[in-house]
Amino acid sequence: TLMFSVEACASLLSVGRTSKMMDLHGRKVMMITGLVLQAGNLLLMTQATSIGSWLVLMALMGVVSPLFSIGGNAMVADLLPNHQRAQAYALLRMAINLGVVTGPLIGGWIIAEHSFQTAFWTTASLLLLLAGLAQWFLQETRPEAKKDTPQSNLSVWKDRHFMTILLLYTFSVMGFIEMFILMPIYLKQNFQILENQSSLLFSVNALIVVLFQYSATRWASRFSPFLMMAVGALIYALALGSIPFLETFVCFVGAMMVLTLGEMVINPTVTSYVSNLAPDHMRARYMGMLEMVYRVAMGTSPLIAGLINDLLAPWLIWVYGSLITLVGAVGFVGMYLRRFARS
Repeated sequence: TLMFSVEACASLLSVGRTSKMMDLHGRKVMMITGLVLQAGNLLLMTQATSIGSWLVLMALMGVVSPLFSIGGNAMVADLLPNHQRAQAYALLRMAINLGVVTGPLIGGWIIAEHSFQTAFWTTASLLLLLAGLAQWFLQETRPEAKKDTPQSNLSVWKDRHFMTILLLYTFSVMGFIEMFILMPIYLKQNFQILENQSSLLFSVNALIVVLFQYSATRWASRFSPFLMMAVGALIYALALGSIPFLETFVCFVGAMMVLTLGEMVINPTVTSYVSNLAPDHMRARYMGMLEMVYRVAMGTSPLIAGLINDLLAPWLIWVYGSLITLVGAVGFVGMYLRRFARS
C-alpha cells in the first residue's frame, strides 16, 4: 500500500502541470513521451534492489503513467460531438479491459517460463512499439490554444460543479478500488483462497466489460447522467456490502459481477459528462483531474481499510467500502433531484 500511496501522491502533485502542457503543446507529444518514459522506468525497475529505489521509481511512474490515458480521453472529446462521446469511451474501456484479460495471462506465462525481468523487458518493448505506432498514426487534435493566464489555471479548481462531481466520484471509487487491491488479501487470510484463484475475479470483471460495456453504455445514455452515476454507485454499495456474508468462491465471483455492472454504468457516464463540461482549451486539465480520482482512491482507501482490518475486523473493510460508495450515491441523487427540480 505504501507503493500505491507514493505513486498516487506523485500523480496528484504532477497532473496539474502535465495536463496543462497537454493543453498548450498538444496531446500527441505528451502521450508518446509518457509511453517512452514508462518503458525506461520499467527497465530501471529490473535493476532496483532497495525499497528506496523502488519508491523513487514508483513516484516517477505516477507522473508518467496517466499521460496516455489523459491524452486519449481528451482526443476523443476533441474529435467527437457530445452525443457520441459516451459510446466512444465505452469502446476505449473495452479495449483496455481486453488487455486486462490477456495481459496477466501472457505475463504469467513469461514469468513462469523465464523470469520477472523478462516480463519487464517485454512490457517495456511493447510500450516502445506503441509509442512508435502513436507517432506514425496519431494526428494531433488539440484545439487552438487560447492565451493562458493564472486565472485560467485556477478556473478548474473554481468550477464548483465539476469539483463536486469529482468529490462524489472519488467516494464511489474509494469503495470500488478495494475489490481490486484488498480482495486477494482478504480471500487468502480468511478463506485460504490463493492469488492464482482470486486473480480469476479480475479476469471475470474485464471479460464482462469487454462483452457488455458498449450495450450498457447505450442503455445508460437514455437517462440523466446524474441518475446513472447514482445507480452505478448504489450497485457498488450493494456488491461491497454483500461480501461480509459470503463464504464460497462462487459467491465472491457473483459479487464481482454485480460490481462490474455498476462500473459499466458509472464510468463512461462520468467521463463523457466531464468531457462535455470542459472548455475546449482546458479539456486535458479536466480529464487529468478526473484521472486523478483513481490515484487518490488508490492512495487513501487501502490505507484506511488496512487500519480497519488491523484494528477492528476484516469484514468491516467491506462495510466501510459500502458506506463510502453510498455517500457518493446519495450525493449524485441530490444533484439529480436539483437538476430535475430546475427542469
